[in-house]
Amino acid sequence: MTDRYKRYIAIVSIVFVLLLSGTVIFFYVSGERKAAKAMEIENITTDKSRYYPGDKVKITVYIKNTNKSAVNNTAVKLKAFHLGEETGEEKKLSISSLPSGEKTIDLVWQAPEKDYTGYLLELSLSGKWGGAVSYGTVGVDVSSTVLKFPRYGYLSDFSQGADTKSMIQAMTEYHINTIEYYDWQYLHHQPLADGITAENPGVWKDWSGREIYGTAIADYIKYAHEANMINMAYNMIYAGTDTFFWDKEGKPTIAEQWKLYFAPDSDRGEGEFKFHMGTSPSGNGNLYFLNPLNPSWQKYIFAQENKIFKAFAFDGWHGDTVGDWGKMVTYDGKPLGVNEAGEPIYLVKDTYTRFLNAAKEALGNKYLSFNPVGAQGIENANKSKTDILYAEFWPWDKDREGNTYDTYYSLAKEVERSFTDSKPESFDGKGKSLVVKAYINYDKTVGNMNDPGVILAAASVYAAGGSRLEIGNGDHMLHKEYYPDDNIPMSGALKKYMKGLFDFTVAYENILRDGQMPVENDVTVEGYNTSRDGKSDTLWTYTKTDGTYDVLHLINLLGTDNKWRDERGKKSAPKEISDIKVRYYTEKEVSDACLASPDRDGGRSSKLRLTKGKDDKGSFVEFNVPELTYWDMIYMK
Repeated sequence: MTDRYKRYIAIVSIVFVLLLSGTVIFFYVSGERKAAKAMEIENITTDKSRYYPGDKVKITVYIKNTNKSAVNNTAVKLKAFHLGEETGEEKKLSISSLPSGEKTIDLVWQAPEKDYTGYLLELSLSGKWGGAVSYGTVGVDVSSTVLKFPRYGYLSDFSQGADTKSMIQAMTEYHINTIEYYDWQYLHHQPLADGITAENPGVWKDWSGREIYGTAIADYIKYAHEANMINMAYNMIYAGTDTFFWDKEGKPTIAEQWKLYFAPDSDRGEGEFKFHMGTSPSGNGNLYFLNPLNPSWQKYIFAQENKIFKAFAFDGWHGDTVGDWGKMVTYDGKPLGVNEAGEPIYLVKDTYTRFLNAAKEALGNKYLSFNPVGAQGIENANKSKTDILYAEFWPWDKDREGNTYDTYYSLAKEVERSFTDSKPESFDGKGKSLVVKAYINYDKTVGNMNDPGVILAAASVYAAGGSRLEIGNGDHMLHKEYYPDDNIPMSGALKKYMKGLFDFTVAYENILRDGQMPVENDVTVEGYNTSRDGKSDTLWTYTKTDGTYDVLHLINLLGTDNKWRDERGKKSAPKEISDIKVRYYTEKEVSDACLASPDRDGGRSSKLRLTKGKDDKGSFVEFNVPELTYWDMIYMK
């Protein structure tokens, strides 16, 4: 064998080995990549609904590996964003072996020291050979109090078997930070039953005979505090039941002289102002209303509320009303009081400011929230020292100009006004963010909540700078004024959407609820009808600014109506559109624009390509929005 032939054989052998090795490596890498693609981030949660500046944020990532065997050498990476800009260093957690099935991975992120700031955390799962195979996001609110960004939820199950820990955990996933404890109390005029103490939380029956377990309340509060939620004890500000007005011998008590009566010229009723709630085993089926300005009543009810805090670690009082019922007088036919100008007060809503300020002083360091039902007298609540603004809307009630609260725009407009009204009493001078309670799908009796009705109402309120009371009792959704009747469930898809929506509103709270005010910038969308006030079958172009950012909300009402209530859950989804050419008119120098939406991509921001120009309407920036389902937000700096 010649040397030349030997060299030939050697070269061929080497090439063969290389080809064989390459083939083996190719199939191995292909197999590894295929295995990696069968992994997915299913959910991401945080251990608390709110964090103090500098806190450690515990994040749990739920991963599903659909391979039949473990996948080795995977990794989870974490990036933090504030308004689309990456902040801090990327974190990486290596996983030597990810078993088949479902697994949870815990990471810790250090919250920055800046107070009242929202973040979007992006987590990615990658395989051995790199390249993210699955993404997920979660919102984080870093705020030392709930006052700036309240996110209200509710509880109404105080039975012996209530799964208190699971309910609070479920509400944490929606970042609920304030809880209304609905109808927990013994009686309206005596919220704390006799003999109930911190050491003996006991059991009592409410007016209807429903058993309330103090241990359930105490446990809810304990778990809620661990998640940095505050707990608000619900009660009317001006109501008592039958036994408050007659003693055991059947003689009237002094409280009879505190009652409200319809004025002689009232067209809403006559005699004493009362509601019949229903049959009561204790004889307390009637609810009588009292003059909020009566000093004796104020002294009495404030003392009763303060007793609560000695027995349960509630953080404040959530005061309620029953709306406007026209002119009222006292038991002896006199006005309810006089205003600052010395004029007589006949409407209960005109008593709110003084009553709430007195209540706040009496509560000391406890929080106060308040519900002017029907938003009647909301302006008086807004200018009081109430900590959290809150209002229950009904479509037949009217605003200050006499317009009914029946459209998405009517809700948004009242959120805007509440910011303006409350600026003098807000801690940062920007105004307070209104919590909106509006019952979607009110007449639905079967099936699930209707996705379009729920989502469009939420979009209109959050775009305006408010928030919604709708999630409670774990992951239930409110659709009637009697909270235990929350038995029309969300579908699995709607639950997932709503969690993403809450992540979105937390992550972008600083351009949604941080003092942004409406502006009348012109907006055109090529090929589509637009409106500034959310008309049916249009693109609602809602523009706001805070001096640093101009924000354009595109809320899709194409092919659907602008009524928020959707009583029977029949509202159709808006027509989804794509490749949308938008022209935003402004004289400001816009340096960049970002798009974010709760509808896609986990709420992550993406840069938009800007074109600047000028026409007969003025200077503008133009950009393309890839798609619009329900709500897109464009923020321009």
